[in-house]
Amino acid sequence: MYSVVQCITQEHSLGLVAVAALVCVIGSCLSVLMTQRLGRTAGTRKLVQLALTSLISGGTVWTTHFIAMLAFDPGYAHGYDPLLTGVSLAAAVVGMLMTNGVYAFAHSTNYRVAASGAMFGLSVSTMHYLGMSGYLLPGEIVWQTTPLISSILLGAVLGVATYEYLTRYVTGRHWIVAVVLMTLTICTMHFTGMSAITVQLSPLYSVPPEVISDATLGLFVLGTMAIILMIGFAALSIETNMESEARNQLQHAALHDPLTGLPNRMALTRKMASLTELLERDETERVAVLTLDLNLFKEINDLYGHSAGDSVLTTVANRLNSVLEKDEFIARVGGDEFVALKQGFRRVDQVLAFAERLHALTVEPVDFDNTSAIIGVAIGVATSLEDGRDIRDLLHKSDVAMYRAKADADRHIYLFNAQMEKHNRARLELVSDLRQACIAGDQFELAYQLQNDLSSLAPVGFEVLLRWNHPTKGRVSPDTFIPIAEETGLIREIGLWVLRTACQEASSWPGDFNIAVNVAPQQLMQPSFAEHVSDILLETGLPAERLELEITEASIIDDQVHTLKVMQQLKTMGLRIAMDDFGTGYSSLAMLQTFPFDKIKIDQSFVQNVHIDAQRAAIVRSTLLLGAALNIPVLAEGVEVEDELQFLRMENCSSVQGFYFGKPMTRDEMREVVQANQPKKKTA
Repeated sequence: MYSVVQCITQEHSLGLVAVAALVCVIGSCLSVLMTQRLGRTAGTRKLVQLALTSLISGGTVWTTHFIAMLAFDPGYAHGYDPLLTGVSLAAAVVGMLMTNGVYAFAHSTNYRVAASGAMFGLSVSTMHYLGMSGYLLPGEIVWQTTPLISSILLGAVLGVATYEYLTRYVTGRHWIVAVVLMTLTICTMHFTGMSAITVQLSPLYSVPPEVISDATLGLFVLGTMAIILMIGFAALSIETNMESEARNQLQHAALHDPLTGLPNRMALTRKMASLTELLERDETERVAVLTLDLNLFKEINDLYGHSAGDSVLTTVANRLNSVLEKDEFIARVGGDEFVALKQGFRRVDQVLAFAERLHALTVEPVDFDNTSAIIGVAIGVATSLEDGRDIRDLLHKSDVAMYRAKADADRHIYLFNAQMEKHNRARLELVSDLRQACIAGDQFELAYQLQNDLSSLAPVGFEVLLRWNHPTKGRVSPDTFIPIAEETGLIREIGLWVLRTACQEASSWPGDFNIAVNVAPQQLMQPSFAEHVSDILLETGLPAERLELEITEASIIDDQVHTLKVMQQLKTMGLRIAMDDFGTGYSSLAMLQTFPFDKIKIDQSFVQNVHIDAQRAAIVRSTLLLGAALNIPVLAEGVEVEDELQFLRMENCSSVQGFYFGKPMTRDEMREVVQANQPKKKTA
């Protein structure tokens, strides 16, 4: 150790030693950073970075050595062999190329650390002693074995330690430790090796005249290395910035909706997690959750296409985002649904004012494709002031309140209350019970409503109506469970049960009464629906011409191409199709032109009081004239009084149904009617 210190302090120029150390530290910093990145790259980029990293690492090792050699003053004439000096530079670069190659491509971590570290230390030693062999003196260099072996071993050990930190510790400031270790590896190996030499002067050795002074040569080497380091730092900076930009873009894409640019569900989840921590940490903090769902958005998609829907969503999102104040947040969580958060309020009124602000912006007319549309929004609100401090529970409660607002045509904003939770729990229980009813199969029954020929008032058929006899709640209204069945998709299974049961019943009748069955939109969307109908007709033996399927306009709007295809398949079987609830949609005339209907059913809302309501009378007359023009018979629903019947008879309506002829019948009551009436072949 003493010989090393003596070598540095007494045989070297301390100024140049400091320059060599500075080059070593800067080069080691760059080498460590680039080597760490080398392990995270792939493909062609990895090969390019491997070459650049090896050039910088090898250049650092060689330049440190060469400047330190220039700092060495033996006290007599000296020089450098150009060939061996160049070979030592090549050895440094190639050695680092092999070292970094193992680091970049080795799969085993332990092997990677040991092999790379040892090769690094040996590369430094090889370069040093090749360089020393090109050092010209007027005598012979004699090597002392102990310091020489020590320098090689120190280089290898410190090299392994360097790559241990490079490989296993890639976070925080551990890279600084790797820089220190790399610097120590180079410097310790060099000065330990220098302490191992003794010069025996001899007249047999001559030193060529100095062509370039040591100072000039040192400046040239230092300048060249400076250029290499600048190129390395520039490359590292560019790559780091590109990766940072790419990372930011990926993070932005992961946390934002690509259509509207608003934060997405993942961003909302993160925001809620941070708010949860805040609520747990600060008991005075308050948070409100608002769930927003657009009204009439589906109709815009259906009428004008998805591009129009996208335009509406983008416009609404921009409006909402533009008015957010401090401590306010909004995210699009899917479809036409948004979730807003508000902090830092004292009263619920402030939250309601925020909700009113969002509502006012949403209901402003939206222009797209030379069209203007007004959409509504239902907003549910839950706050930590009144509804608990669990942020996820608040989201659930605001969602419950939003559905309450959606069901109320008169109010667009609802604050959550316990009654809503009770109603929601009851609804969930009803969904579960409905699923069990589908499995059990013995809770459903059919009721039968007469359809009568208007000229003779004779029965011509029945429309089947579904009834649910709940084991504990009793008879559940269809207005209650049918929407739930449609929302959950259970209507498909229930609809097939209704169709099969109705066809089985009708096939047992002695006459030729027709049977009419309602078909839900979800049933028509099934690719196999026509096959199911065909199988049921074959299974029950019911003639296809006695089956009438009733379809609403809502069933058609969702997917007109698919619905038309299904209807054509059904018509090919020979059964008939009726347009149900005619006049309640928004495209009835176009539907009658496009789709092959066999009957039009006027909705009961137009038939009730038709004899005293001029507007309803005009609608019914227009429908009857339209049916006559298109040669499509018309049935009027909801006939309850004699005056309504007489009006329809005067206007040449074909057939009617309603409470005038009695309420829907049980199966036994229906069979009595069938037995008592053996109708002639139906004319309508």
